[in-house]
Amino acid sequence: MFNLELIGKKIKEIRKRKKISQEALAEMVKMNARSILRLENAKTLPTLETLKRIAAALSVDISDFFETNSFKCREDIIKDVNSCLISMSDDELKIFYKAVYNFIH
Repeated sequence: MFNLELIGKKIKEIRKRKKISQEALAEMVKMNARSILRLENAKTLPTLETLKRIAAALSVDISDFFETNSFKCREDIIKDVNSCLISMSDDELKIFYKAVYNFIH
């Protein structure tokens, strides 16, 4: 799950910082300018392939679209993680556990 508004804001922020118009970005990623506008305004759900093409065109890593640059306090992080854990299937939980276990040890 991801924050559609955050992705749109990040695409717009990076595009403007690089002084690229919506039309130019659209041409670079083989889309129309209206589609870029809809992505930036969180009106359209982008596919992973679209995000990859936009990231490549803007010369950034796709993860840049998901960064908030805000740090949460410990309690909020624990609440977020717990919420994610509760919503996971048994298989997803096992995979998550293995990843965390391997990271810690």
